Amino acid sequence: MRMTVGEFEREKQYQTVMHFVRKLLEEGLISKEEYCQIDTRNLEKWEPKTGSLLSGKFLIYAENRANMSHGKEACAYEKDNKN
Repeated sequence: MRMTVGEFEREKQYQTVMHFVRKLLEEGLISKEEYCQIDTRNLEKWEPKTGSLLSGKFLIYAENRANMSHGKEACAYEKDNKN
């Protein structure tokens, strides 16, 4: 999939903002409902090409990386090796 410069900039803006919004959610500073509201507004504002495909998927968590057995193994590893 090719993106124009404008599409790339919109995607970058969306992903950057949502990175910080996810941090707020992880730290308990906003609720899941607030997260979803912010995500919806940002999807409407920036209209990212791939943003809506990944919307609500926290890829930093092993359970969201794959739907095959190695996803379960990653979850178990991360659970046992948390700092």
